[in-house]
Amino acid sequence: MTIAVYRKSPLGLAISAETMAALDKAVSLARDGGHSIEEIDLPMIDRSFMADFARSVASATAGFVRGENVRNGRPIGPDLERSTRVLARFGETFSAGELYAGLERLHAASRNLISWTAKYDAVLMPVIAHPPLKVGAMNPAGADEFLENALDRLRLTRLLRIEQFLGQLMDKSLWFTHWPAIQNVTGQPSISLPVHVTDAGLPIGIQAAGRPGDEATLLSFAAQMEKLSGWLDRRAPLRRPEPARAAA
Repeated sequence: MTIAVYRKSPLGLAISAETMAALDKAVSLARDGGHSIEEIDLPMIDRSFMADFARSVASATAGFVRGENVRNGRPIGPDLERSTRVLARFGETFSAGELYAGLERLHAASRNLISWTAKYDAVLMPVIAHPPLKVGAMNPAGADEFLENALDRLRLTRLLRIEQFLGQLMDKSLWFTHWPAIQNVTGQPSISLPVHVTDAGLPIGIQAAGRPGDEATLLSFAAQMEKLSGWLDRRAPLRRPEPARAAA
């Protein structure tokens, strides 16, 4: 097969050395499997694409909240996590015309990308930009928490319509995982390949995106990569818990 490799961040943000090592490992395994590799760019995937994606998600969240308000017979805003509440309010600030124009741009970019990559059997790209984080590590803290609280309590979400503020929101929300949004928009099948383990023993997958409707090729490729990586032979170390000691 012919496999393409996309190494850039759609947001232009930093990518860790561990993530790039995982991508290099995936490329090496694909070559070992007999496939040819081509490095590519995806110029239609940029910050404007990601901004349209963010607006679409915010609007979808607003629509979902409206539906749940009706289903429950009451406003559900107080029951939501603060970040979800802020996102839904942001989504309410857009007109139908603005949303339609944004969706048209996303559809045009999708058609362009699918045509651009049609000659490849799969496109390799990262899933996460950094090694896995501890639970709770992405919760807002300090200045970020203060800003989110202000947006929520003072209902200042309209400020997010300013490109600079929206850009900051995207960078803070998507800094850990930049790439899955692409397939969320294009509808292409994609699969995460288990190819790399950090020195700390944490897994980093690399995704392969395929042609629309061609899941069979991806599943076959993934099975081969799983076998070549030796992943099926890996076992997590199990530690027997120490018995509880009675208090003296």
